Amino acid sequence: MTPVPWTIAILLCLWIGTYERESIEDDRPADVETRNDTSRGAAMNGIHDMGGMHGFGPVPVADDAQFHADWERLVFAMVKGVRPQGVYNIDRSRYGIERMDPAAYLSASYFERWLASLERNLIEADVVSAEEIEAAHERALTADDPADIVCDRRDPDLAAGVRAVFEADADFEREGDDPAFAVGDSVRVRNMHPEGHTRCPRYVRRTSGEVVEVHGNHVLPDASAHGEERAAPLYTVGFDVQDVWGSDAENREDTVHVDLWEPYLRADEESGGDDDG
Repeated sequence: MTPVPWTIAILLCLWIGTYERESIEDDRPADVETRNDTSRGAAMNGIHDMGGMHGFGPVPVADDAQFHADWERLVFAMVKGVRPQGVYNIDRSRYGIERMDPAAYLSASYFERWLASLERNLIEADVVSAEEIEAAHERALTADDPADIVCDRRDPDLAAGVRAVFEADADFEREGDDPAFAVGDSVRVRNMHPEGHTRCPRYVRRTSGEVVEVHGNHVLPDASAHGEERAAPLYTVGFDVQDVWGSDAENREDTVHVDLWEPYLRADEESGGDDDG
């Protein structure tokens, strides 16, 4: 899909700076009550599953470039400028991507997904309206020279604040309960099907593994994506690659390591029933 030049820059004149907008057909959030909004239980286990799916083949990597177009740099900068202001967090950002229309998600590039989530989250936070986004889009499409309608808006304090966030030493550990599991414990991933955001990939659900590291308490993404900062113990769990991918897996002596929060796990010897793995 070809990026639409200048539109983001026009929209940002309404708010914080300048950037460039890519239109993803059929996924412009005309309002926040979309058919893909899983916060109301309308969908679960969507096309976006973080573990990936069979059938798409290997990912072609022609180069190691971080950006492949100027508009991608601008989307990256915009998101990094918004989040430190508390408009929305990284879990809400991922949740916005997860609510994209499945066809749009599969056809979108990496930064097109970032942009779709950015638009949705700005609308849901009442920073801009869907009508303002669409008006900016139309202005860019109909302008003789879109560069003429891009304003130069600067905010040195904001730029300094964003820079400070990136330069500060990050500490993500939180106060919370003592971990229920220790290194060497055998655990089983619950057979969970949440109606919202989660960082538990489907490919390890109902699979047994061994705790190889305990990381302390960290913000639970499942809660954070919905506005609740609740901490839970975080573990790295190792799985036999054949337990995950079957006997046909390549490199059958390998171990798959996955970072999993405690609510995703139970002791392996517990009887959880069909619904709990």
